[in-house]
Amino acid sequence: MADVSRGPNLAASIEASLERRAATVLARRGWRPTPVVYDTYGRAAVDGEGGWIRLLCRVLVMPPTARRSAEGRSRGFRRYLSVSAPDLPVRVRIGDTVHRVRTEPGGYLDVRLPVNLPAGQHEVHVEVPGGADPGRGRVDVVDPAIGRGVVSDIDDTAMITLLPSPLQAFWNTFVMQEGQRRPVPGMATFLGRENQGFIVYVSTGAWNYAPVIRHFLDRYEFPAGALILTDWGPSAQRWFRSGLEHKRTQLRRLREEFPELRWVLVGDDGQRDPGIYAEFAAEFPQAVDTVAIRTLTPAEHLLTAGTPLAPDELARRVPVVGLEGRDPAEIPDGVRQLRGGDGNALVVASL
Repeated sequence: MADVSRGPNLAASIEASLERRAATVLARRGWRPTPVVYDTYGRAAVDGEGGWIRLLCRVLVMPPTARRSAEGRSRGFRRYLSVSAPDLPVRVRIGDTVHRVRTEPGGYLDVRLPVNLPAGQHEVHVEVPGGADPGRGRVDVVDPAIGRGVVSDIDDTAMITLLPSPLQAFWNTFVMQEGQRRPVPGMATFLGRENQGFIVYVSTGAWNYAPVIRHFLDRYEFPAGALILTDWGPSAQRWFRSGLEHKRTQLRRLREEFPELRWVLVGDDGQRDPGIYAEFAAEFPQAVDTVAIRTLTPAEHLLTAGTPLAPDELARRVPVVGLEGRDPAEIPDGVRQLRGGDGNALVVASL
């Protein structure tokens, strides 16, 4: 039997080789490695257990004057024109602690670093040899005694995008600028009411877009939190990374890292959020406090999926591959369920 992973693995290897060669050529032209640090989270030291932070960062090779593009302040398509710097030594400083690590394929860093910090917001600095100015990012260090955390989707939950209609997706991703994006009415208020000090925004969007999302959340006064996105390129297992598996994996990771917390899971019914959250709640009922779903209108469903029915409604007729046919009706008793057309309706439902 042929090895089905051989193609994606070969593609990922070719991509990494091209990135290394491109980085070498551009370095001769004066381009320098530039770290872009994403908002992330950590755990405070409690009950004799040491604390840590999760560092999320990417190192890109670019002209010395091009940090504006890396930070997401340029028009959409320019954010995707970048060359990464894999296998590069990196110096990480947070508080009085210094760590040295190396970038992974794609120039990414996703590592857990031991550091004892009090609960609250802290700044992390990332430097690379021969690079531009250090990259800076925000880390929310969490005391698990808060008891509850929030996980929120972004597209069509916090930000109106109406994906994945192909034309709309192209326009939103590669043309539209950050200032033109609109928030879902009332969602910042709803998330602010549910937030007790720890919120994580999880999206299937590409990491290139993280700075734009951060600016959007700040502009419309959403609660500050960590951003967990993904990469669109090939991996050793797949030609394209699975958004479904990305959200599943991140939910389980958060549960393992913070077993004391119960989670408020916020999403929309334009894609697979209801099924993903229902599956997680059925598997870990004691870890879920609330499942809150923004319900799209039939017209919005028609734009996003080509049908006026929500995916969980379709699942009652055709099982959803990879979700074992589960839908919100299978969420265990004792888990609060909220539904509404926007954040204002969810606030009312929560009352």
